[in-house]
Formats: sequence, structure tokens, C-alpha cells
Amino acid sequence: MNNNLRPISLASCEVSDKYYDEALHLEVKNMLALNPDRLVAGFRETAGAIVGMNQSSRNSFMKGNERYGGGWENGLIGGHTLGHYIKALAQAQINPRLDSKEKKAVKERLDYIIDALDECQNKTTGTAYEGYIFGATLPTQDYLDNPALQFDYVEEGKSDPFKQAWVPWYTMHKILSGLNATYLYASNEKALKVANRLGSWIANRCESWSDEVHETVLSIEYGGMNDCLYELYEMNKKLVDAGNDLGYKDYERFKNAAHAFDEVKLFKKVSTNEKDLLNDTHANTTIPKFIGALARYEVDDTASEYLDYAKDFFDMVISKHTYITGGNSENEHFGRDNILNAERTHTNNETCNTYNMIKMARRLFAVTGDKKYLDYSAQTLINAIMASQNHATGFTTYFQPMGTGFHKVFNTLDGNFWCCTGTGYENFTKLQDGIYFKGDDKLVVAMYVASIYKGDGYTLTQECDFTKSDKVKIRVDVVNKDTNVDLYLRIPHWLQGNPRVMVGSSIIEPKEENGFYIISKELILAGGDITITWPMGISCHSLADSKDTYAFCYGPYVLSARLGDKHMKIKPHGIDVVVAAEKSVDSDDIVITSESSVDEFMKNISKHLIKQDDQMEFELTGTNKKLIFTTHYNQYKESYGIYWNYSV
Repeated sequence: MNNNLRPISLASCEVSDKYYDEALHLEVKNMLALNPDRLVAGFRETAGAIVGMNQSSRNSFMKGNERYGGGWENGLIGGHTLGHYIKALAQAQINPRLDSKEKKAVKERLDYIIDALDECQNKTTGTAYEGYIFGATLPTQDYLDNPALQFDYVEEGKSDPFKQAWVPWYTMHKILSGLNATYLYASNEKALKVANRLGSWIANRCESWSDEVHETVLSIEYGGMNDCLYELYEMNKKLVDAGNDLGYKDYERFKNAAHAFDEVKLFKKVSTNEKDLLNDTHANTTIPKFIGALARYEVDDTASEYLDYAKDFFDMVISKHTYITGGNSENEHFGRDNILNAERTHTNNETCNTYNMIKMARRLFAVTGDKKYLDYSAQTLINAIMASQNHATGFTTYFQPMGTGFHKVFNTLDGNFWCCTGTGYENFTKLQDGIYFKGDDKLVVAMYVASIYKGDGYTLTQECDFTKSDKVKIRVDVVNKDTNVDLYLRIPHWLQGNPRVMVGSSIIEPKEENGFYIISKELILAGGDITITWPMGISCHSLADSKDTYAFCYGPYVLSARLGDKHMKIKPHGIDVVVAAEKSVDSDDIVITSESSVDEFMKNISKHLIKQDDQMEFELTGTNKKLIFTTHYNQYKESYGIYWNYSV
């Protein structure tokens, strides 16, 4: 497949799958339940300090609201949530599954916040901080005297999250990314103006760095600053090239500032594929850096080495550091290569990492056309992202334990503003993202999810629920007979048997190309539903450092054993994070009684893991433990076990 591909507009596709639809509405309900003035309070506090307001005046400007407490918003990383929040609101505003009342509420909330940020930024006009907005200061005189003190401290190599600086560039990435999205998705021009003025402040800062200061800044977590600045550059370049006065004419400054955050030494090091290179590196610090490398290639395709950097890193993480769900890391860090069983604990698979890896996978597919990125994206959306939400409350996870017997721990509405709370807002307001990609004369069906896509001159309706059937039905209603599009159907990596493709009542043998079936435009115009049968079955997946430790999948679904709710206790961990405190099992060892070896048991797994009639429940037999497995994405009420150690 050639790579003239791009993601579809989020506004052009709605996900009709009932479970996904409920997940979206739970997220939007929770977001609208938050107080926007408390989310904006830190920005008003900073603006007030810039213009020298006394405490009484600042309190009035803040409308008497304090920042939310707990989960990082009331400290030196405050404001990171707002960046995720406005991006998620922008995504929700154009989501076709929201009704008019919901869209109105979302738009009013988003416009209110952008107006507030604009007001804060206007306070800086004519000051040394012109264009600066930020949501985290300390109520101490040094911060009141210098509201950008965190950035000074980082340049001096000081990073104490309780006294000096935490990760201000990481926070700035969230803010700028949210502003970009508010313009790109919600067409809010004021958001672009705020982003451009903030981008100018950032560029000024970057342009002042000596080589030594530059190295120091890159040594402290900075999120995806390169990614969001390349995005701002591209947005403005397109506007200026089109003669639109909204564009910032000196947009090259944004590209140069983005490149200041390209950690080229790290990029080149990863490309050597050195053994254990990622060991003990902070995963969610590292992944966005390589998304930024990919962004450089996206805005300048002559910089092909940056595409190679992103591809090499992605392959390293997937092949050496990833669990069956698509998640990675232990206690936020990568370990040694292929050491996964030894690191199964209660703090695996930070959800932000998964969010970022899916983002990278989809963008890599768009520029390469390589199906492996879609296989990862589809597998991980189901088994890590959909698995990150409590489907009763809509709250989301920080970690997803791979240690057998632990349970998922979810945030609360207004007490756990973790990084993964913010990416959770984004995840569930863009569930249509990644289902389809379009090219000049093709539409790629990348994921099999019940959905409706409105293309140029046609509407595609997909009916699919693999928990009930192995069939996918696609109907293409053509409005414009001049429609010129072939369908490319991703052939799932989990197939067990020969697929069958029908157009109308006729079985066809479609052309296969690089892991896709092609349904030609001629067949589409001839009419008739397209029905594809993708045979499913049980598959077994072991870990590199323990060949007899296995997880199971049924088709695209990771399965986990139900282990009850008797040991679901929590404890504090790290900085204001909460994790599972106890296991519900004494051991994750299983003795096989029905076969002579582990290999034979796994070879004949369909005889031993028995699907219950009309249910996604699977009974494990032929062992000393009687377990019932189910779809992991729907495990939010009890403890679970994905991986078990088998012996005879």
C-alpha cells in the first residue's frame, strides 16, 4: 500500500457500538461535573502575580476559587489537567454521538475556558512575561516575584517537585497541545491566538539557551514539547500560505523551538539497538520524545532519519517491553530487554504510555502504510484503553497490574488529577479515532467497531460485535456515482481459519495486498452488503523470560480470570497516586493434570479453555485450579489474573 494516507476527521465518524457509546457519555458527564473556575484558578493566580495584584485582588480575579486539591493540581504541576481537559472538550464538541444539548454544554464550557485563558494572557501585555500563561505557582514571595521561576530552576538543573520545579515543560506541552486542538477541532480562533502568543514566549525562551543550558533542559522531563510546537508550526504555515491573517507570519520560530526539544543524541542511540538501552528510563518521559521525532518528519519529509528514529523506538518497545494488552513498563519505567514476567506487579502499564504508543502507531501507519501499526493500535485500544475505564463510574486507571491477583484502581471525580486522568478524558472522547484512514482513492478499515463514516459522496456503515459473532457487515451507500474509492480491509493478526468475504449473496476472493483485502470501487458501486467472516479462536501468549507463563486471547480480546472482590484494598504510592495493596491469590501457579507437558496443553488449548454458550466466559479445565476467564476490558469490579505460570 502506498502511504498517501491520513486520519479521517473526528466529526465524520460516529461509533455506534453500545459499550463504546456508553463510555463516551460517562466521560463527558464527568468532565461537565467539574468546576471550570477551579481548573483555571492557577492560571488566574499566575496572571495576577505578573501584574502585581495583592492577595485580595488575586482572589477576586480567581472568583474566589482555589485550584483542585490532590492528584497534582495543587502543586507545581498544576494546570496539566486543563490542557488535557480542553483537548477532550474540543474532541467532544465535534463528536457526532453527542446530542445537541450535550454539544451545547461542551461548547459553552470550552469557550468559557478559552476566554479565561485569553484574559489571563492579556494581563501580560507589555510585561516581561508577554504571552505567558501557566497554572502552577507556589504561594511564596519568590514565585510571586517571578511567576516563571520553575522554568528558571529547570535551566539551572533544579527539579524538586515540592520546593523548586517539577516538570514545567511537561505541563506546558499539555497546555499548548490543548490550545492547538481547540483550534483544529473546535475551530476556536481565539485559542489559536492564545497558542501563537504562548508559542512566541516559548520560542523566546528557547532562543536564549546556551548549549549548556539546552542540555540541562533536555535532562528534565518535557513531555512532547517538540510534537506540539511542530503542530503549531504546521497550523500557521498552512494559514499563512493560504493568505489567512490568523496565521503567525514568523512561524519558522515555532519549528526551530520544536527542534530545540528534539533529543537527537537519544534518537541516534536508540537506532543502534544497543542491548538494555531503555533499562530504568522513565517510559512516559521517553515515548513523547519519539512522537516528536515523527512530527519532525511529518512537517518535513526530507528529514527521513527522524522517521527511522520513531520506527526503531516503536519496534524496540513493542518487541522487548510490551505485555499482551499492549501496555508497558513497571512503576513508570522500562526494564531490561525482554524482562517482563519478573516485573509483573501492581504498577505495570501506566495508561499514559498506552495512550502515547497508540498515538505513535496510528501516525506511523499514516506515513508508512505498514499494517503492523494497525494491529497494535486495534489490540491495544480494546485491551488497554477500553480496559482502563470503570464502566460504572467512567473513572480511569493510572496503572493496570500484570501481577496476578491485583485489581485496577480508578481515579475519583475531583481528587485524583493524575496524568492518566487527563489522557483518560482524551481517550474516551475520541473513540472514533483510528477506525478509518483515507487516501486519494482508498478507505482503509483499520478497526472492526460498529460505526458510521460519512465520506466524500458515500456513507459507510459497519456492524460488528466480536463478543457475539465473528462476522462484520459493511454497507456502503453511494450518493455520488462518481465516487472513486476502494476499500482496504485489514486482515486481523489473530485469525484462526480461513476468512470468507461476500458481496451481496456472492462469495468473492478479493485481491490481497500487504495484509489487506481490497474491495474494488466497481464492486462497491454494484451494490450489496459486504460481509466478512473472521474466524476466531483461543491463542496462547508466553513471555520471553518465562516460556511457561501464559496469557490467553479469544480473537482480539485478552482474557483474564475472575478472582473476586474480597481483597480489593488500596494504598498510597509515589506522589499522590493510589494503587492496589493486596493480591487475591497466594500463587499464580497452575498445575496441568490433563496433558503430559505445558506445550501439549497449549497446543490443545481449545479443549481446555471452553467457551460457554452465548457468553464471553471461558472455563479452564484439566488443571488443579478451576478458573473462569472473561474479556479483560470489562474487568473493573474485581481482582483478576491475565498471566499464570503453568507446569505438569
